[in-house]
Amino acid sequence: MSISPSITFVCCVESGGLETQTIRMIESLRRWGGRFADAPVFAVTPRLSPPLALSTHAAFERLGVEYLRFRADNPYAWKGFLNKHHAMAAVERICTSDCIGWLDSDLLILDEPEQLLLQPDEEFVACAPDKNLGTTGSDDPFDSYWRAVCNAIGLDIDALPWIVTEQEGARIRLYWNSGVFAYRRSTGFSKHHLETTLKFFNARLTSKVTKNAYFTQHTLGMTVVQQGLKWRSLPYPYNFQVGSKTDPLWCTPERLQQTKILHYHDAMWEPTWDAFLESLKGTHPEVVAWLAPQGTLKNDSHPLWRAMGKGLKLWRSRQEKAYCKQCTMV
Repeated sequence: MSISPSITFVCCVESGGLETQTIRMIESLRRWGGRFADAPVFAVTPRLSPPLALSTHAAFERLGVEYLRFRADNPYAWKGFLNKHHAMAAVERICTSDCIGWLDSDLLILDEPEQLLLQPDEEFVACAPDKNLGTTGSDDPFDSYWRAVCNAIGLDIDALPWIVTEQEGARIRLYWNSGVFAYRRSTGFSKHHLETTLKFFNARLTSKVTKNAYFTQHTLGMTVVQQGLKWRSLPYPYNFQVGSKTDPLWCTPERLQQTKILHYHDAMWEPTWDAFLESLKGTHPEVVAWLAPQGTLKNDSHPLWRAMGKGLKLWRSRQEKAYCKQCTMV
């Protein structure tokens, strides 16, 4: 079945455990994505990293994935989340579909995510699962940080609309989780999103609450508002959160049964693997039957590449600490 409007999906991949995650995510899309199952997928490595395993390249060929590898001109390459921005901007320049969708590698597609399809009067969709580091207003401990970030990128904080989170029902300034989102390619959103996020990094701001809250998710909604895009919030089943820190009360069979896209975070690693499979047995036995023989996520990269990866991680950690020392806490 064809998708209208057409959509291309993008994800990032690097040597190590992320290879296994990325393959499983794309495999789940191909198996249970419905009309989206055959959508084009780009897997991107936009910074220096060890080469992917031959088995990963074979899996990409089997799954019809186009792999892009390049070194973006990125002064903040130590920040892994910026891989997403550079990957999306690169694909935006070369793909021809009506829409572009981002998928984190720690996702499983459990059912056709039909609400990712943009209506004629829509330009962007994403989900707001929880408050996290968002702000509920002037008395919120993160509010001063949000105001400083808005000022740095040239946005009036009052331009950010209020939304209600799916978990707590909290009223917060527009703040989406960036694990799943889609937009109309003609808007050039990814180019603007990258520019906005780099402007934020250049401002060197951190939160006095966490001392390192130069996260990048808040620029997602800020960019949408700055561009004046017509947006729609996705319901919780499109970015349902589970993991070692998830309240078990949320993972009820009723909620899992409705889930289209499962954001499992660390749940497929030890020691939560068995509990994760058990939680899905009653609602998605076919997913458990597929996952169980594969076992927990693991890093199967060559020892040489694993050593190189550890060296890069240490080097980037030092760069991050140097950056933090230059930041102003607000």
